[in-house]
Amino acid sequence: MATPPPTPKRRRRRSLLDLDDDLIPEILLRLSPYKPECLIRCSAVCKPWRRLLTDPAFLRRYREFHGAPPVLGVLLDLDLEHPRDYFVARFFRTTSFRPRAIDHGGCYTRDARHGRVLFSNVTGDEGEHDLLVWNPITGERWELLMPVIPEMQWNVTVLCAAAAREGGGGCDHLGCHSEPFLVAFVNSNGDGTTCAYVYSSEAAAWSDAACAEHPNGIPDMDMEPCTLVGNRIYGLAAESKTIVEYDLGCRKLAFIDRPSAYNGRGVLMPAMGGGLGFAGVQGSCLYLWSRETGGPDRNVAWTQSKVLELNTLRGQVPGKKPTTAGFAEGLGIIFVKTDAGIFAINIKSGRVKKMSSRSTYNYSVIPYMGFYTPDNATG
Repeated sequence: MATPPPTPKRRRRRSLLDLDDDLIPEILLRLSPYKPECLIRCSAVCKPWRRLLTDPAFLRRYREFHGAPPVLGVLLDLDLEHPRDYFVARFFRTTSFRPRAIDHGGCYTRDARHGRVLFSNVTGDEGEHDLLVWNPITGERWELLMPVIPEMQWNVTVLCAAAAREGGGGCDHLGCHSEPFLVAFVNSNGDGTTCAYVYSSEAAAWSDAACAEHPNGIPDMDMEPCTLVGNRIYGLAAESKTIVEYDLGCRKLAFIDRPSAYNGRGVLMPAMGGGLGFAGVQGSCLYLWSRETGGPDRNVAWTQSKVLELNTLRGQVPGKKPTTAGFAEGLGIIFVKTDAGIFAINIKSGRVKKMSSRSTYNYSVIPYMGFYTPDNATG
């Protein structure tokens, strides 16, 4: 009887666990921050991976490798037919990240920056306070009273405390959501005076007022989100068509003009090449300006840096009456609202992504940006 041939040995497939220890960090480093569930799942593979993915040195390297934090979600202010929560600030997810609280009843979203969101309380449903700072990643909340009772329009913004120092105080703002923060409050009085106050989470108190007389009368602050360039905050004054500048370093106010060639609604943003930028829609075109310094007298002027035809972009922007509705700092993304929904436009590539079909909301689209990593995951 013939002897059967020997059974060929199966080749064992190599997995990530079989790789050299030096290669595993390089592979995990390249997992997309826009898919935070990948890092979370990898941290559950084994204890060595868990230690690596929660190690502060690796996470610092991970954030530096990917640069600007991803947009984990956007906040929209909705009008709901409900006797208690008529105004609702709602977190809409754009990734798998889901905060513990999706809705903040009776609140309007005023700003989001450096891992925190800032609300103003309208109805008192969230407590007897005026402002609420929220960390979606950790769930922490801070309730603040306004420094004064606003006489007219006002604006408010939140930022990392290190941003007040020249050069950002050594913070890259990639993972400072648990560090001390500031809240800057700018108020316009009826006599044409603009005053700014700064709240420090370390001191748990507001600073004294920094005031300035507006050169053209009452500035009438716009309620749209401010932007941060260096250690200076910029906010729009709608009625006077002026930009209010507040220097956090020397605590001084100044006023500059908007681009004279544009009269409609627009948003302030950091310019792609540095400095202050401005974006607005006229007709079917998105216009971008940057504020540059030139000439021997160092006069400041606005320069039109780019024009994008909305109907010819990769993905297009459907609908009528497009208007700018927000921006994502560091990512070169502008949000545009039409009657067909909300769209994110990458001004570098010209790509368009639909964010929501909802077009009935108040104020701006405010993105929440941050790295959601295994050291912050809670089950």
